[in-house]
Amino acid sequence: MSPVHKDLLSTILQFLKYENLQDTAHALERETGIFFDAKHFEIMVLGGKFDEAEKYLSGFTNMHDNLDSTKIFFELRKQKFLEALDRKDRPKALDVLTKELQDFSRKHGTLRSYGDPKIERIHVMNALKTFISDNPAFKGKMDPPTSRNASLLRLLVRGDLDGSTSMTRDVTFSGRS
Repeated sequence: MSPVHKDLLSTILQFLKYENLQDTAHALERETGIFFDAKHFEIMVLGGKFDEAEKYLSGFTNMHDNLDSTKIFFELRKQKFLEALDRKDRPKALDVLTKELQDFSRKHGTLRSYGDPKIERIHVMNALKTFISDNPAFKGKMDPPTSRNASLLRLLVRGDLDGSTSMTRDVTFSGRS
């Protein structure tokens, strides 16, 4: 992605957050991979929204990118499995075990020492923070984007960018003006 496109996407991301369009901002983060919102990811994990956390994560890395990515996906799926067992939702636990944990062929001793789900989520999140910070797939994506073009952000916020300004005629997208 070109620096101009990154800058424009960063400006749009700032605008979306300014306008409190969080879901849209997080979708843009995931779809473009320009910024990983670690706090958003943490809120999903601590809230037990493991499928949503994995979907968000998949915009930045996949399970087979590197060992750190593998560990992140394993921890999410392991926690989902253990919580299904804790809720006595055996069909869900079996589904996670047979469809999601089968990707991990090694045995993990941590499966035997499971405790309270909320405490376990904190442990999982601490491990995930380490894996994410060590993961090369997230290098340069952990700092919130900043726009070098503050005037463009001000125009977006004020609503002055309506297609009639000279600035919009000068911006080129995918070779079209």
